[in-house]
Amino acid sequence: MEGSRVDILLSIAEKIGNELKEKGYTTCINITGGEPLLDKKSLTSLISFLDQNHQVEELMIITNGLLLNEAYLKDLERFSKLTTIKLSLEGATATTNDLIRGKGTYAAIVDKIQLLKTKSFLKTVIMFTLNKNNLSELELMFTLAEELRLDGLIFERFIPEGQGKNLKNMVLDKNDWKNFLQRLIIECDLDTTPEDLLPYRAFWIQFGSNWDVLGSPCNLKEALCIMPDGTLYPCRRFIYPLGNILKDGLWSVLDRSKILKEVTTHQHLQGKCHQCIVNDCHGCRALCYSLYHDPYHEDPQCFRE
Repeated sequence: MEGSRVDILLSIAEKIGNELKEKGYTTCINITGGEPLLDKKSLTSLISFLDQNHQVEELMIITNGLLLNEAYLKDLERFSKLTTIKLSLEGATATTNDLIRGKGTYAAIVDKIQLLKTKSFLKTVIMFTLNKNNLSELELMFTLAEELRLDGLIFERFIPEGQGKNLKNMVLDKNDWKNFLQRLIIECDLDTTPEDLLPYRAFWIQFGSNWDVLGSPCNLKEALCIMPDGTLYPCRRFIYPLGNILKDGLWSVLDRSKILKEVTTHQHLQGKCHQCIVNDCHGCRALCYSLYHDPYHEDPQCFRE
């Protein structure tokens, strides 16, 4: 990154802090990419700025981890609000992961996890993007987490955007998603049903003394993805430009966004999403936009009759 781009990142960070302060809000920020570790100077400059901002409670990095080493970790550990490194894997085995990530990446990422666990106090979490190729490995993912002494597992659903936009055949269907939820309930010994879990888009299993399963409902209108140029998306998988934080501000974009209001209201949605009686569920708008280029489309992963 050139110095001017670092300046833009810091301007965005300052704008976030000022707008949150105006409303008396605080936030947790995930820094992702692309690959955020590629430009160490820009990353550490951004984290340093955010680390000193009173409106920021916690910082996390989403990465493939391949560039981590002891020196890099030492630099990252200087920041008190940086708590967690989230590493992306596409499967619990090398065969499955490397089919997507490339030969040898599974072993390399496992090595980086072991480095984190032996040389760093930062929490280590694996993020699995669930698709038709790795769904069968759910139980193996928990076994791997135990073997590597992970602090957590995150399960998200594959959305075919970015480099994966041509892999629509890997998207889970409604039966796949129900199957995952049934197996998750058994694996985590949850007293619930798949239908009860429909509002959740992802799950974070936290290990250790505070073992817990956290469900993540769709948080449209409560969280945003902010790109390096300031462009605002509803979430990092919902690639629909809402405006620009530097030009338009944060609250003005949220307040005037027609699409954010409509896609979180059943009456504007199509199919069974239109008729749904589950108040806190509006389906996955990112998936609908990715598959059909229509954010109002019926959620194809909903198995509720």
